[in-house]
Amino acid sequence: MPRFTFWVNVILVGAAAVIGLSKLVDWTAEYLWFQALGYESIFWRLRELKVGFFLAGFLPVFAYFWINVWIFGRHVDLSEVASVLKSQLPRPYGAVDFSGGFVSRVLRLAAAAIALVFGFIFYSQWDTLLRFIWAGSYGQADPVYGHDIGFYLFELPFWELLQDSLLATSFIASILLFLGYQQAGSFHLIWRQGIEARSPIRWHFSANLVLFLVALAWGFYLDRYALLQSTRGAVYGAGYTDVTVVLPAIWTMMGVVLGLAVILLISRFVTKTSVVLLTVAGYLAVHFLVLVMVPLGAQSFLVEPNELKLETPFLRYNIALTRKAYQLDHVDERSYGALSDISPAALDRNRETIDNVRLWDWRPLSVTFQQLQQIRTYYEFGDVDVDRYQLGENTRQVMLAIRELSDVLPGKAETWVNRRLQYTHGYGLAMSLTAVKTEQGGPVLIVKDLPPTSDGELSVSQPGVYYGEGMSDYRIVSTSVPELDYPTGDENVYTSYRGSGGISLDSFWKRLLFAWHQTDANIVITSYVTANSRFQLWRGVEDRVRRIAPFLRLDKDPYPVLSEGRLYWVQDAYTVSSMFPYSEPYKRAFNYIRNSVKVVIDAYEGDAIFYVIDPGDPVLKVYRQSMPALFTLLGDMPEDLRRHLRYPQDLFEAQVAMYSSYHMTVPQVFYNSEDLWAVPREKYGSEVITMKPYYLLMKLPEETDLQFLLMTPLTPANRGNMIAWMAARSDFPDYGALIVYKLPKERLVLGPIQVEAMIDQDTLISQQLSLWDQRGSRVIRGNLLVIPIDQSFLYVEPVYLIAEDSAIPQLKRIIVSDEQRLAMEPTLEEALEVAFGSEPKKPIQTIVEAGTDRLLEARDVLAEAEEALRNGDWNTFGRAMQRLKQLLGEQ
Repeated sequence: MPRFTFWVNVILVGAAAVIGLSKLVDWTAEYLWFQALGYESIFWRLRELKVGFFLAGFLPVFAYFWINVWIFGRHVDLSEVASVLKSQLPRPYGAVDFSGGFVSRVLRLAAAAIALVFGFIFYSQWDTLLRFIWAGSYGQADPVYGHDIGFYLFELPFWELLQDSLLATSFIASILLFLGYQQAGSFHLIWRQGIEARSPIRWHFSANLVLFLVALAWGFYLDRYALLQSTRGAVYGAGYTDVTVVLPAIWTMMGVVLGLAVILLISRFVTKTSVVLLTVAGYLAVHFLVLVMVPLGAQSFLVEPNELKLETPFLRYNIALTRKAYQLDHVDERSYGALSDISPAALDRNRETIDNVRLWDWRPLSVTFQQLQQIRTYYEFGDVDVDRYQLGENTRQVMLAIRELSDVLPGKAETWVNRRLQYTHGYGLAMSLTAVKTEQGGPVLIVKDLPPTSDGELSVSQPGVYYGEGMSDYRIVSTSVPELDYPTGDENVYTSYRGSGGISLDSFWKRLLFAWHQTDANIVITSYVTANSRFQLWRGVEDRVRRIAPFLRLDKDPYPVLSEGRLYWVQDAYTVSSMFPYSEPYKRAFNYIRNSVKVVIDAYEGDAIFYVIDPGDPVLKVYRQSMPALFTLLGDMPEDLRRHLRYPQDLFEAQVAMYSSYHMTVPQVFYNSEDLWAVPREKYGSEVITMKPYYLLMKLPEETDLQFLLMTPLTPANRGNMIAWMAARSDFPDYGALIVYKLPKERLVLGPIQVEAMIDQDTLISQQLSLWDQRGSRVIRGNLLVIPIDQSFLYVEPVYLIAEDSAIPQLKRIIVSDEQRLAMEPTLEEALEVAFGSEPKKPIQTIVEAGTDRLLEARDVLAEAEEALRNGDWNTFGRAMQRLKQLLGEQ
């Protein structure tokens, strides 16, 4: 064997061995991880699908190219090909010992390389195979072809993948054969003489061309279904032009292509170059004419002048199927009076709602938690989430965050033993009421400190957090090194992990395996690991769920729950598709979505349980059939955990965005966008931002039960006034029900940005906020909440103050309004009393505080005026005196 060939083989075999061994290590580590979670069957199902689909892509393509290489080798002298190639190589490579056998091996290696590419493409599309194998029906037919919608969700993507692959392989083979035969001198393309090639070569080449044309015709056949995702015209999905012009054109092109394939088979191969070129040019001309020009002309000259009339049936399809794809077809629409004033009696009737108004925004509260409850630098708080808990006889809305382990250890503590063996977990949580504050403007904590203590009925019996939202890297627990549990005073309390989370390191080969897997030799070398030690990896909530169920789309905000003394994470998961007929896509990501699964992860054990929240979802049914061991019925969830489930924000935002257009069900109204809605804008700090949905614990109008809702106001598009508000229920048995309250159109109801403007225009409030901003402090106006109270709206906006010498935001004022009246006071109760009480008056405390602030301001302005007088700066002196008069009440 030539030396060059020998080293090529050595390199290829060595690379294959390293890649194979690394993949084997990865799969073994992953299998042990799945096994520890009790999901071995899921691991094998995923491997079967991925490996099976890889082979389904690799083997046929490799066989196809292998056969072509074999036929090519029989029709040409590979030794002559080798000589030609050698003569064309640059001089440094001219000494390579080319031979016919060497060329044959290179061609087969190229066939394997091409097949590998297709294999990995199929490997990455394993979910397409899963949906195809376990395909089910949706229970409703599409309005154009009459196919069950399940065909588009589960089967069509598989057929499209096969067609694309056949088209690509036949095209690549045809090009390579043309170049190969031409390089071998067996195929000549001369303008005057035409195409010269022996009959077997023509047969070989034409067979691949025929296969290419058949694949192309198949592609046209499948393109008919793609019309249901068309963006041509006034409607998403097949419109008038698509159905009456483009669809016949697709059939025409399919016939043309099949005709070309038949002609090619009958005549074996056209020998005149001019005929070939004219055929190609003719095909391109017909394609451009029937698929581009004719539809464009029909759309421009026939449809657009009569668009509403011609597109009305297709608008109905689009409206109906978009509403179904986003579960908007069962929205409970109600009327809302939107009265312009709130009475004290209305506030009394809604006392539970008032007691749970969320005065704290998650951004300033997260900073406060970090400053007051982080305790040590090796702890950190992630997102602050909203929930509701039973405290005594009342249900109260709270905000909470788990104290997780930071990725950064302090100073010299950054050692391997500390990072991997001793600093292993976070500890406890902080929880505060949403509607109250301390006298200093801080949150009222009901769970706090280390170890966690509670002022109410809540208790934390297992505060260790080994799995969390921000956890990364691996840890080894239950070693001979004591694990830091929590600090107390100048000392630390240590523990040893007692749970079953992680993989048992009960053998040397497992330690060796994970040392390779993590590229960390310390796992093998250390003497601290015992037979009882456990290896914990992939500890992040999202990471764990993605590895177990990569076919689910995850909500961006997993949230913590304290239930019966233990800490859990709840991760919302969605089934999605982009193939639902006629359904408008959301942010080009999907056009069908269901929140079908709630994943609950134990923060101490790491167990992940996938609870089915929507058993009727056709897409989830496919996954449940293929992986029955993965899913658990919602009825098996502990009752206390169920009380903390909430409607996910990502899904609600998508539904609100769609409903803003698709609440219009009359085609003419929809076509004219007569009643288009939008999510309102608000001020946050100094910025104007799009309002996010927010959770409220409140009583709906004409209902008696306190409910946990996710809601948002809605405004007309490009206008500031409010037109409706939309809410989603989070409590069972009505979980997931959507409600829209439509406001009267005959009068103006202020929207959030208009209330913000009203606040800006209030002289006393704006002066007070400006005064704070100029005295070494920074004012942050928080999220404006629009809270339905009977048939009125209560607008509530918190005001935070951050002093220069402190990074802790303080809740200093609450602004309330009902459109007509406006008040800003230190507490919500005082603001409500001033704005809506029977005898509105300012509390003495507010007068004293305002007077003190004004006196301090006047002193500073007087000093400024005196300084300007000494310097002869009369302009500054005049402005200062004018301002001083205002502060003293003379103007």
